Amino acid sequence: MRKYVYLFGIVSSLIFACNDGDLEVETISFENNEVLSCTADTTATFLFKYNGKQAMILELPQGVLKNSENNTKGKVASNYKLYYRSFSENVSTNYFCANYPPANPLVQSQFEATGGSITIDTKPIVNTMTNQVERYDHQITISDLVILNAEGNKVVDSEFIFGVYQTRK
Repeated sequence: MRKYVYLFGIVSSLIFACNDGDLEVETISFENNEVLSCTADTTATFLFKYNGKQAMILELPQGVLKNSENNTKGKVASNYKLYYRSFSENVSTNYFCANYPPANPLVQSQFEATGGSITIDTKPIVNTMTNQVERYDHQITISDLVILNAEGNKVVDSEFIFGVYQTRK
């Protein structure tokens, strides 16, 4: 009987071990999820991508996206805002583009990025048959991304690829 109590004590201590408050996660993955907006053009001031019950939301300064080849840089938490949200149910584009915020799904948690450098690399995509520009791809990358949760735990990614946002000519 004593050895069962001893074994229970060891297992309990492993299960209920304390968190040191400095959890660092290597990556946030929303791979293969399309970068969307409600306007689908260069007037977009926020972009989003979602995966089931979670989403990443990027707020942009007005006029940052341009249909011309360029490379734009900025700082997260100053002129750009990045949020990670988790929801009570799966979300869709309708959630983000509704005229009035929907009652469901509920936001269960929201974490704001506290640091990082953003790069938007814009390139024209040319139709090889007509030699005409079909669209522009805006590759969005955030280096040294830091997101803090409510407990102060850090999620860190040295090279987070938000994705490619496409605009028509």
